[in-house]
Amino acid sequence: MRILNFALRFSLLSLLLFIPGSCVEEEVPDPCLGTKWPQPKEYEIKLAVHMSSSNPLLPGETTGSAKPEEFAKMTVSGTIEKFECDETTTGPENLGNTYITKGVDSQAPISVPKSYWVGHVVYVYEFDNDDDYIKINLTVKITMQDDQSYMCTYSKEISSEQIELVPMEMYYHIFIDVYSDLWVKV
Repeated sequence: MRILNFALRFSLLSLLLFIPGSCVEEEVPDPCLGTKWPQPKEYEIKLAVHMSSSNPLLPGETTGSAKPEEFAKMTVSGTIEKFECDETTTGPENLGNTYITKGVDSQAPISVPKSYWVGHVVYVYEFDNDDDYIKINLTVKITMQDDQSYMCTYSKEISSEQIELVPMEMYYHIFIDVYSDLWVKV
């Protein structure tokens, strides 16, 4: 009887010690840990927009309105937003309106000719993970030489590898090659 009483007390004591230990939550590993950089990198970024010559013909084309890269004037507006690996965000920041007149406004000094700066400031973002990215949403309106106007919306996600140093400068740029087959005549 004594052995049975001892076994019962031991079982009860073991059960009481086991119950609190079983309530500890299992830690879920951080999914961003595997792609985290040892040192964060800060980018001072300007945005450069270019009208892709590989766009299809604009709808409702008339003489002089066949190719969007032959615009006379361009208006660009939109937002820029930074996404972290864990999907937290910074922004969106409003880019304001940029008005570009071909032949009057200076081109951006980058490796792609006929590119223009858009936005009014240098945007500063810190990257510390391979899975961090920037999302850019644009509305582009072009007026052709014959005064016909067309509009499109454009969206692109940019990783850190797509952010390039501006030649001979200390800041970076994001190159946005606007390609849209959804031009709407306005």
